[in-house]
Amino acid sequence: MASMSYVLILDALAIAVAFPEIEGAFPSAARTTLAWITTGFTIAIAAVMLLVGQLADRIGWRRTFVIGMMTFVCFALVAAGAPNVGVLIAARVLQGASAALFTVTAFPLALPAFPLNRRGTAMGWIGVGGATAALLGPVVGGTLITLTSWRAGLLLPIPLCVLAAVVAPRVLDERRGDTRPIDLFGFLLGGSGAATLALVILQRWWLLSPAAVLLLLGFGLRIARHRHPLVSPELFSDRRYLWASISQIATQMSIFAWFFSMPLFLANVWGWSTFASGVVMAVPMLLSFNSVLAGRYADRHGYRTVLVTGGLIAASGLGWWIIALNRQPSSFALVLGLIVFGWGAGQVGVIGMGAALNSLDDRLLAEGNAALQTNRRLVQGLGAATVLAILGNRDTSSLAAFRWAWTFAAAGYFVSAIVMWWYPPDRREQLEV
Repeated sequence: MASMSYVLILDALAIAVAFPEIEGAFPSAARTTLAWITTGFTIAIAAVMLLVGQLADRIGWRRTFVIGMMTFVCFALVAAGAPNVGVLIAARVLQGASAALFTVTAFPLALPAFPLNRRGTAMGWIGVGGATAALLGPVVGGTLITLTSWRAGLLLPIPLCVLAAVVAPRVLDERRGDTRPIDLFGFLLGGSGAATLALVILQRWWLLSPAAVLLLLGFGLRIARHRHPLVSPELFSDRRYLWASISQIATQMSIFAWFFSMPLFLANVWGWSTFASGVVMAVPMLLSFNSVLAGRYADRHGYRTVLVTGGLIAASGLGWWIIALNRQPSSFALVLGLIVFGWGAGQVGVIGMGAALNSLDDRLLAEGNAALQTNRRLVQGLGAATVLAILGNRDTSSLAAFRWAWTFAAAGYFVSAIVMWWYPPDRREQLEV
């Protein structure tokens, strides 16, 4: 599980830190076009994960995990050597499809090894892994990019991918789930709907809005009525899974909005270097180590309090930047917001996934994780796309635009807190009452 978290976070943060350098390397490309380096990656994950759960049940979860890690490496090498924007975006889309293979299978392979009353703590340690990767991503990635070029950032996850592919067959048992016919038409509806929605938001092709709505509605109806849907409606009859999934949609959109707005603010408004931006991005990730404490508390007392307060704290950190940051650099105002935001984000990140998955029967873990991860990855791309659309052209240095971007991110965390207030108490909370 930790390797999956490490790889995805290293990749996301390395791209975020490298983004100003990528803009410089391709001066004729619009910012909205370059945003597909991330948006294409996340949409590919979201679309392919709709199939991966069922494919992995057929060929084995461990084998699927290893294949995903190795193909991710191959396409990372292609992306790092890309001669133009088209090749770079295409390689990133294929990387996203590869990432779907190990993203879906990581948790179902590992979670059954932990008893239910220890899974919150286990998820907390996964959060520590993600926080460590988040520290390495901006600092090491920023240093490598400064010393070499943006291409080095794309290579950062490769050693871990190779290590995970080698170690997994030695430490993980092969597992399979129940097989059933694959709904290819449902896959086409969901994948094309997600891609069309991203085009509407990122490229501002508003005429495609009705098509996006119709495709996604069609996908929803397909799930509800098809005999063998890609996503079982049974999952969403579990109210804990439902509310936690909605909360994760809000937080993941917000965190990626922050990932892409902060480096651009530091570069465009304050004129800071890539290395300095990398150090700044690492600060809130250091605070994310509190996920272990949050996980232990959730194991003992339930998830609701942890996730409600975490969302409010993260929103407060973003709200502080809206008020306190201006064109004149202020390390105090910046760091205070980083501390508050990082603490809150650490409470709601991977712990929110635990709130969704821990109530599911083991037989539904792969399918439930596939649906959850699909939503997470899709809205991550949409979060980045939305904030880049808010910021506008690549030469923007408008402080007002960045404040609107942070308002968007803060709203997501606030919504997640409100949603989790309705999260049903589990048995432990009911016994305490």
